[in-house]
Amino acid sequence: MPRIQEISRRGVLKGVAGMAAASALGRPALAATGPIRIGVVVPQSGSLALFAQNTRFVVEQVNKTLGGQIKIGGTGRPYEVLVKDSQSSPNRAAEVALDLILKDNVDIVCSSGTPETTNPVSDQCELNGVPCITTVTPLEAWFLGRKGDPAKGFDWTFNFFMPAQQGVASFINIWKRVPSNHRLGILFPNDIDGNTFAHIFPAIAKANGVGDYPVFDPGRFDSPVSNFSTQIEALKSHEADVCFCVAPAPDFTVFWNQAAQQGYRPKVLTAGKVGEFPAGVGPLGDRAININTEVWWSPHHPFSSSLTGQSSGELADAFEAYSLKQAAMALGYDHAMFELVVDALKRSQDPSNREAVRDAIRQTNLKTIVGEVNFRTGPFPNTAATPVVGGQWRKGKKWPLELALVDNTLAPIIPVTGEPEAIAY
Repeated sequence: MPRIQEISRRGVLKGVAGMAAASALGRPALAATGPIRIGVVVPQSGSLALFAQNTRFVVEQVNKTLGGQIKIGGTGRPYEVLVKDSQSSPNRAAEVALDLILKDNVDIVCSSGTPETTNPVSDQCELNGVPCITTVTPLEAWFLGRKGDPAKGFDWTFNFFMPAQQGVASFINIWKRVPSNHRLGILFPNDIDGNTFAHIFPAIAKANGVGDYPVFDPGRFDSPVSNFSTQIEALKSHEADVCFCVAPAPDFTVFWNQAAQQGYRPKVLTAGKVGEFPAGVGPLGDRAININTEVWWSPHHPFSSSLTGQSSGELADAFEAYSLKQAAMALGYDHAMFELVVDALKRSQDPSNREAVRDAIRQTNLKTIVGEVNFRTGPFPNTAATPVVGGQWRKGKKWPLELALVDNTLAPIIPVTGEPEAIAY
């Protein structure tokens, strides 16, 4: 059974001489023999750690399913999965990606968990000619955030997830169905996600029927934040019944706790980067009820895995039995990421040929646990859009808080399990 390797930068690595020789030629060494090497970069620690809580389970489940080998052209090839922690830092993500490429000679890299992780990883892979699949980064933040040219695209890197425009539209559909004064406050961080949302939000709001909402924007904030008093007072003065906040869990907790202390009580609250996770809203207790979010994946999604054959509900149950923790949206995407990696390696016929693996990824059209992933359909080159619906947190039966799917306008194939409601105080 292949092992999960969590490698420190100071680890003793083999093949340094081969790496140095290859570097002299301007390219990393290729592993022509030995196991297929799959590199993974995720934020296992730091402010974005919620995005990587599924990684170990997914890798162990993939290993168990494959029995330690990937069949390439009918022949079983052993493989290794090398996991590295970005520590929620873009600089660290770039460093460990480069380690995987130059020191570990991986055949393919995959990465998940916001553009602060996936974009620097993708940039290193693009620069060094290594196939790369990323996810849980809105398509605009990945493509435009990397200054992608729609006429050219990228050579080596690919991203599948929801378009930010549809993600925003999914919770705008909830805003419109909850009675309010239609006054909107937005609170975005000074990072790739926040700046991308600030840039695209006005056009999305107009396209989705809320372009006439009076909007208050106090400007970007630098994370981490210990005091949101200025922003909260401004939101209260604006009488913002609707609040759209994008912030890592530690920052959002500070904001929402201080909002309670200072009497800011919006009827509708969208909490990006935290509202997607049980562990993000759980500490808020009843104050999380009816917080809304876009929903990329849930146990209710009517899709199954090309790798294990599990339904979405069965995958969630397996994770919860393994971890004794509630399944989150990122579980489906982490699993689908490995579905795509294994599928591309099989179709490449030669995992040591990076061009063949890259070309196989480009031709991907696979039905996965998160829906169909087709890199030929965009909306940007090198991207694939997956479905998204709107949800709100409610008191649960199995868990203290459970996500209800309350609007499926954008993806009618996904069933709703409730109706939109205002936050009660």
